Amino acid sequence: MKIINIKNSILASLFAIPVFAATPAINQMGFAPKAEKIIIIPGNDGYPVEVRNLSGKKVLDLKPSLVWEWEYSNEEVQIYDISKITTPGTYRLFRNGAYLGNPIEIKEDAYREVTQAAFKWFYFQRASMALEPKYAGKWARAAGQMDNKVIIYGTDALTSGKKNAKAKYMNSSKGWYDAGDYGKYIVNSGITVYTILQLYEHFPEFVDKLSLNIPNTSKNLPDLLEEVKYNLDWMLTMQDKDGGVYHKVTTLKFGGSVLPESDVADRYAIIKNVTASLDFAGALAQASVVYSKFDKAYADKMLKAAEKAWAWAKKNPKAIYKQPDDVQTGSYVHDGEDAMDEFRFAAGELYNATKKEEYLNELKTNPMNGNGPWWGDMNMLGIYRVATGATIFGDSLSKAAEKILIDEANSLKAEGDTSGYRLPMHKWNWNWGSNSAVANNGIILLHAYYITGNVAYLNGAQKCLDYLLGKNPFEMSYVTGFGYRSPRNPHHRPSEGDLVDDPVPGMLVGGPHLGKQDINLDGTENWKCPNYASSDMPALAYLDDRCSYATNEVAINWNAPLGYLAGALQAIYEGNNFMKGKGLK
Repeated sequence: MKIINIKNSILASLFAIPVFAATPAINQMGFAPKAEKIIIIPGNDGYPVEVRNLSGKKVLDLKPSLVWEWEYSNEEVQIYDISKITTPGTYRLFRNGAYLGNPIEIKEDAYREVTQAAFKWFYFQRASMALEPKYAGKWARAAGQMDNKVIIYGTDALTSGKKNAKAKYMNSSKGWYDAGDYGKYIVNSGITVYTILQLYEHFPEFVDKLSLNIPNTSKNLPDLLEEVKYNLDWMLTMQDKDGGVYHKVTTLKFGGSVLPESDVADRYAIIKNVTASLDFAGALAQASVVYSKFDKAYADKMLKAAEKAWAWAKKNPKAIYKQPDDVQTGSYVHDGEDAMDEFRFAAGELYNATKKEEYLNELKTNPMNGNGPWWGDMNMLGIYRVATGATIFGDSLSKAAEKILIDEANSLKAEGDTSGYRLPMHKWNWNWGSNSAVANNGIILLHAYYITGNVAYLNGAQKCLDYLLGKNPFEMSYVTGFGYRSPRNPHHRPSEGDLVDDPVPGMLVGGPHLGKQDINLDGTENWKCPNYASSDMPALAYLDDRCSYATNEVAINWNAPLGYLAGALQAIYEGNNFMKGKGLK
């Protein structure tokens, strides 16, 4: 970050023709009346800004901004704060009498619709069932991947290498397609389920009223819990009799850009391992608490399965998943994996559910750190649970977790307060799924707000949502179907194969970064991208092309934090409270 002296810019602008090519970067869904409202205008011209309502009445004068340089896009930008405007309505920005950019809305329910769409998208990801027009609209489709006869990997002739091998099968129906492909993965389901259920834990009254327009088979469940149950039902099928949990259900290779019913290759349940078992244990333990007031028998079933998976993991702590050579679908394992963070996560959820000393002792002997959260590091999820649960975990553990959380939130806040785009984001967050990192950073800041009641953390979370919904160098919402400009060509097989121009709405695309995993180096690999995000600036290396799986894919673990972030902010602005965060006056 660099602040630039604008004196010369202002002098130069006095003699310039007032042509404004730069479009303001704003949250294109608008702002809640009580929210912080930051506008970014690219350039260094140094003009003041007027805000007028649609009747042409000036409601706010803003002086010329300092010019900031943002290292991640190599841009000079100007920052304007219109937070003083709290009256609901539609407003426009003017400079030298000419308006620029799109209208800005201030409304009480600014983030309700995007919250609903982010979670409704999980319905569109359902396997093993048809999506009916009354729920899916023009994205209705036939059922695919019934998964009622999945081959257990290593038991058939093809994957065992034994000519006369007789395949063993299991029923693994239901669940969510994980991302742009048709695989179902336990590791990614763990963090996804946790994040969604946390929104219910924190703001149950808000979630109770959140309508998703989905089929409801459990009359007493809120829509969001109904949707999560569809995936929990699948997760339960992935546990073997000995307690171990299979890593994933996929074909051996990724399928083509077709609808689910046309992807008919054999599907396999692939390899039990420690991280899948622990992610399963933690998510189902949490779910057992949430669902206990709705269906005690179902909750008890999940808790029993969670404890059985924990026991298997303790007996097999070195059983790290290794991708077989003949499997090319997502591995969901990273270098240096030791499962220590998964043990912390699962222990926190199991102790919260059972109060058994075994799980508390794990937390005492396996200390937490400031890492995460992402599917490869569940540590921060354990911190959330312990830092907000002093009455359950005790003051010593809770205070230690709280300090780690606040330290990380302060680091993010400092980044946001000094960044050209006012984005709370670390340099190392610019990687695959950078938009998910932004959303998760917002969740960290929200937890700091819950604990302290300090509105500065709430404002930091707002900055994260602003970026995802348009306050970024592309001046676009990264959520399909939302905002004035949004992705049209996500890497998402149903959207690619359905012959509908509009992509399925509510999907958060992965976002810019410099990994360029989809670059086609020699033109020989058809699944690689002939076009790719070629910029060498991390915030600009994004391409709205279906082949750009590195920047334009979608995933359940990216949509979950988007839904949580938007939903929590909407709930707070509506006056819902969690811990010390008492809403805004």
